[in-house]
Amino acid sequence: MRDRKLHMIGNAHLDPVWLWQWQEGYQEAKATFRSALDRLREYPEWVFTSSSAAIYEWIEHGDPAMFEEIRERVAEGRWHIAGGWWIQPDCNLPSGESLVRQGLYGQRYFREKLGVTATVGYNVDSFGHAGTLPQILRKSGMDRYIFMRPQPHEKGLTDTLFWWESDDGSRVLTCRLPYTYCTSADDLQAHVARCAGDLSPGGVGICFFGVGNHRGGPTRANLESIRRMAAEPESPTLEMSTPAQFFADALEQDRTVPVVHDGVQHHAVGCYAAHSGVKRWNRRTENLLVAAEKLSAVAREVTGQPYPHDLGHAWKMVLFNQFHDILAGTSIEPAYEDARDAYGEAASIAGRALNAAAQALSWRVGIEYEEGMRPIFVFNPHAWPVRVPVELEIGRLLPSETLHDDEGQEVALQAARSLATVGPGRNRPCFVAELPPMGYRVYRLRAGAVDTAQTAQPDPDVGVIENERLRLRLDSDTGHIASLYDKHTGHEVFRGPGAVPAVLRDESDTWSHGVSAYDDIVGIFGTAQVRLVEHGPVRSVLRAVSCYGDSRLTQEFALYPGIDRVEVRVTVDWRERWKLLRLQFPLNLMSTRGRTSCASRCSAARSTPTTTRTCRSRTGSIRGWTRACRASRTGCCPTRGRGSRQALRAVPRNYASDPSRWWRHTTPARCRCRRRICRWAPRTSSWAR
Repeated sequence: MRDRKLHMIGNAHLDPVWLWQWQEGYQEAKATFRSALDRLREYPEWVFTSSSAAIYEWIEHGDPAMFEEIRERVAEGRWHIAGGWWIQPDCNLPSGESLVRQGLYGQRYFREKLGVTATVGYNVDSFGHAGTLPQILRKSGMDRYIFMRPQPHEKGLTDTLFWWESDDGSRVLTCRLPYTYCTSADDLQAHVARCAGDLSPGGVGICFFGVGNHRGGPTRANLESIRRMAAEPESPTLEMSTPAQFFADALEQDRTVPVVHDGVQHHAVGCYAAHSGVKRWNRRTENLLVAAEKLSAVAREVTGQPYPHDLGHAWKMVLFNQFHDILAGTSIEPAYEDARDAYGEAASIAGRALNAAAQALSWRVGIEYEEGMRPIFVFNPHAWPVRVPVELEIGRLLPSETLHDDEGQEVALQAARSLATVGPGRNRPCFVAELPPMGYRVYRLRAGAVDTAQTAQPDPDVGVIENERLRLRLDSDTGHIASLYDKHTGHEVFRGPGAVPAVLRDESDTWSHGVSAYDDIVGIFGTAQVRLVEHGPVRSVLRAVSCYGDSRLTQEFALYPGIDRVEVRVTVDWRERWKLLRLQFPLNLMSTRGRTSCASRCSAARSTPTTTRTCRSRTGSIRGWTRACRASRTGCCPTRGRGSRQALRAVPRNYASDPSRWWRHTTPARCRCRRRICRWAPRTSSWAR
């Protein structure tokens, strides 16, 4: 066995939030780092490995003296910084921008505070890894990566060491831990023997050890047993090491390293629907922060408006709560009260910055005085032009008022129901805006001399709405989509009823360990009430309300002129136990070739099985069409089905690992989401520099 070498990686896995709140995680981080520093004094051959800049910031603020000790150990090479991210996040649900920020804020912190940058990405406990990560890692300064989940029974790989390649050609040398990142506090002989047993003669392997979560990392018993085994002639060569040293040693071996061009998916399918609230808070705050940063940067250049100093703090709040046991929905119930408050703090910061920038920019625009005219500024923070529906609350809208764009052309206007229902003094106009990239347009509400009330629209057929591109028909008995017809291609988008709310039995734990598909259908939401709730020059809306048991589902389907997608707003009042809700869409696919969007940009089209994988959005070829089921607003996510059946698990699930407590936290529950059934079009605009 002496010709087999194990790099012994002493670490202490720390979940800052899981079955405890962050305050307890804060205390345990201090206790763990104190224990690691003590062991480093006692065992001069040992090197400690740790990740997550957020934990170090806790120590810096909570115990400056300890932080100075850590700085000294880092400088002498005894304390190894891996994983140059702010935290070990979920690697599927955050936006691509958030994952970039994980590296930006993490590496910046380590460089400024400890004088190092990490070269090894480190997400050993995250539940899946999007195929775009190699590009993000490389551009963040990391060309190596370590993970553990999914494990071999969940994702087959030809080797534990491989080159992981993203669609742009970026590669990172990646290792899947063969067993675990944690060990017991006792002798390590059995664990070492198991790791060494996987090596061929002359092989090099990696062996993590140390007690995680509340136990202080490597113990004296761990370190003494390594000393004893290292002296035994029949033991493998044991070297106290770091992940970076392991990768360097592995590359020197005479071995073929395979290339994996795919997402490394996935572990625990339940995580992508557990606690829809935290997923909704995350996406809303991500979007607010990105928009606030863009407009704030423009306002600073154009108007001299000071750039908000607290946007970085807001990003840190978001990045921390993307921790894999928070965003995945696997923590205890009080942890989500903390997460809600933190996301609220970040959203408030972003909202103030966005308003200040928009106000500064709009007040700099010269608008000639016009009696009775009210200007409406609509900003587009994207780098591409958009045609989007706009709704806003204003003072009383007179029947004689008309809307015009900045070229003087009249724009269709429709009065929706105001959110204020106490009197006639408020209105909610709706219109479709065409906006330039990274810019704005000014629309003008003008008072007419005579009553120019909207021309009455012809009544549509019962349960049918349409625009220039699409015709949507709902079944008046079930509320399901009976037909979604593409007028341009003459094609039915679905091969059967769509948006079918199926109820499935689910007695799994929070993670849905051991579950790869949810197929045990126990019922369908029953008799529906379908009616037309809006019909005007801007949009038509069909509402379908159906029930199952004590639960109630409301779906509103909207079509706008000139917009080739259906907008669907869903509200679920969920009161079932040991069940989940899935919306089924039997796509009329002509091939299984499509695009998949995970974590950042779409990956290159390539042939894939018809069984779906869990991602934030899904597309597939339908005679020039693609269908994207976007659940990013709530975290509702397509789950693995069979054939071309698509599914959304759109209800909250349990907070804790104890299945017996599941119903206490999910009954009753209410969640809202939006999804789009839409045509995909490539975006060719580049970001302004």
